[in-house]
This record gives sequence, C-alpha cells and structure tokens, in this order.
Amino acid sequence: MIPSQFGDTALGLAGGAGTPRMVYDPEAGSWLLFFTGWKNANLREVYVAEANRDMTLSGIKKILPSPPTRDAVNVIYDPWNDGFILLTTEGGPLCIRHLDRQFQERASKKIMEGMQDSGAGMLTIMGNYSEENPNAAMFYPKGNTVVWRLVNRIDNLEDMKLGDEMVFSDWEDSNDVIDAFRVNDKFGVLVEYFTDKQNWRSRVAMCGNCLAPNIRALSASLPVPFTDGHANFGHPSFTAGPDGRPKIMFSLFMSHTPPFKVIDYSKQWRHEIWAWELGPDVFDLKTYGRMHDRLAFDEKTTRNPPVYDLLDAKKVILQVSGPRGKAGRVKIEEATSLRAHVEGSHSQQQSVKLIGGKHVIESPLRTLRVKADKGSVVWLTAEY
Repeated sequence: MIPSQFGDTALGLAGGAGTPRMVYDPEAGSWLLFFTGWKNANLREVYVAEANRDMTLSGIKKILPSPPTRDAVNVIYDPWNDGFILLTTEGGPLCIRHLDRQFQERASKKIMEGMQDSGAGMLTIMGNYSEENPNAAMFYPKGNTVVWRLVNRIDNLEDMKLGDEMVFSDWEDSNDVIDAFRVNDKFGVLVEYFTDKQNWRSRVAMCGNCLAPNIRALSASLPVPFTDGHANFGHPSFTAGPDGRPKIMFSLFMSHTPPFKVIDYSKQWRHEIWAWELGPDVFDLKTYGRMHDRLAFDEKTTRNPPVYDLLDAKKVILQVSGPRGKAGRVKIEEATSLRAHVEGSHSQQQSVKLIGGKHVIESPLRTLRVKADKGSVVWLTAEY
C-alpha cells in the first residue's frame, strides 16, 4: 500500500510501468488501465488491465508489442465505434490507433513526425453536432511549451484532419509526459517537467470552459506531498475511477529515488504506478495562490495575441522585457467573458507605460489580452 502521506490507494503493479491512463468503459461498466512497460532498457510495450474497485489489477494483457518502442500511450473510449482510440509515440512518430472492444486494431495512421517520447493527451469535444462531426483536442509538449490541435473526425482515420498548432501554455523548463482533463468548468493539462537533468516534477495548466483558438492557460506546480527525498514522480494523469474518489496517478521512477529504501539496484528500469488521493482541490486556483504564463511575441503572436481566462484573479502582474531589453508600453484589453473577448466585444482597452518593465492590474475583469512589440516577452502572474 502507499504510505499515508501519499493517500491510501495503490495500483497493484510492479515492474517497468509508465504513462498510466485510466479509462471508463461505459458498455462494460468497468475501468481499464492502459500503460507502457519496459521489455528492456530500449524498448517499451503497451498493456491494458482491468482496475478493480480496491485499486488492484487483473487480466493484464499486452496489446502493442515492440519493436518499435512504444514510448507513451494515451487513450479515450470511442463512443462512435464502441472501442478505444490510442495515441502512441513510437520512437519519434505519433500514431493514432482504433481498437475494438477486444483490443484488436481496426485501423491506424501516423499523424506526426519528430515527437519526443512524451505522448499526447486527448479530449473528445462532445456537443450538439458530435454525431455528425466527431472532434477531439490533442495536446502535446514541444520544448518549453504545451501546444494543442483540433482533430476533426477522430472517429474515421481516412477523413481525419488536424487543425493548426496553437500554444496552450508556456513553462520555463522542458515539458514531457502529458495528460488532458476536463473537470467542472475548466479545461487543462497535467504535465511532467524537468527541474534539472535528474529530477521530474508535475504541473497543472488550466483555462476556463471555452476551448477555442488563441485561448491560453495559466500554470502552477502541483501541490503534491512529495519531497526531494522522493526525487522523481511524473507521467501525471487525473481520474476518479474505479472507486469514485478523485486522484492523480504518477509513475515513480525506481531508476532514481523512490519513496522507500532501495535494496536491489539491478532493477534500473523499473517504474511503479502510484495513486495520490487529492487532499487540496487541485482545480481551485486559491490552492496555488499564483498562476503563471510566459508569452513571447513572435510575428504570429504580435499580429494576434492570445486571450487569458484569469479565472477570477484578484490581481495581475505583468513583467515585460521588450526588444533589445527595452520595455516602453503595452496595450491591455479586458472583458467580462471569454465569449465577449473572442468575438471582439471588448469592455476595456488601454495603453499603459511600464515602470521598470512592470505593470500591476488590480481587480481585473474576467479575461485579459496583452499586446506588445515583436521580440517582447511578457511574464504574466495572476494572484488569487
């Protein structure tokens, strides 16, 4: 079992396990865990198991062998075909796979090249027209940023189309394994990031309930109860199953420092999947106090800056570095709702002179857009 500081649930799985993704199968009324397991130090494979109510596993089955290496996997239930949709990174390419209920492959397609081994998160976008036009959103890390793309007709790989790449959030450290979530009135991602070459941590990035082009999220480190003595925990994913209690799952890296004494260092490529039952509300911005983003103004961003849903922030601090280190003025737009802002109905607009490259907005409206010259960088901090 997990020690008390981690909660009281654990998945009964040892060995080289990583990228855990819990999926509910509404037809069977059961929860499934998809994960990768090490075949050796260079190759990973994809497995599935049924997660029992007491968080033990049964019926572990390999569904994607190696080679190639299956670096990461993310999965959603496919309501259109009554099966499962997998996104897998495979030594560089990102592939999408349709599986039936017996986990047999119906169709597959390579959709991107040059991916890091992080995998990609998925959210189905259900709405009035989902049966006629089934869509999804796909999120994946790219260096210091998390980007997302609309996936049109995810139910049919022959008709599927990828939308333009858009930045969802920016973090100053390298991002890695990712998962997407929708909870209450927010969209977001959970992301593993590197604090240095040997340590992994996890963060959350959230926006409001409107996922549209040019919407940016705000980020903070997850307030997990792990300390530096536990060193590495990553591959975060959110789930409420199978016991109905919200939790975040992590892979703890046995090849570095697990949260217990290591006796046998020969198990260098072993991971374990652990579940942390949420203490603080990780979707409440007051839990963090401050949320952040870094906005770099290239030609595209200067022409069409993103909109931030401030999620009822009490104060916003803008720290601006202009071209050649000079920061003069920025233009600020505020609106009372994302829809009003995205549709161009702005409540307030002003040009402000920066003092020491800094500007503070007290009691901002719900949404914010910052305009600056090309080459500028804005560090945005929202206080709650």
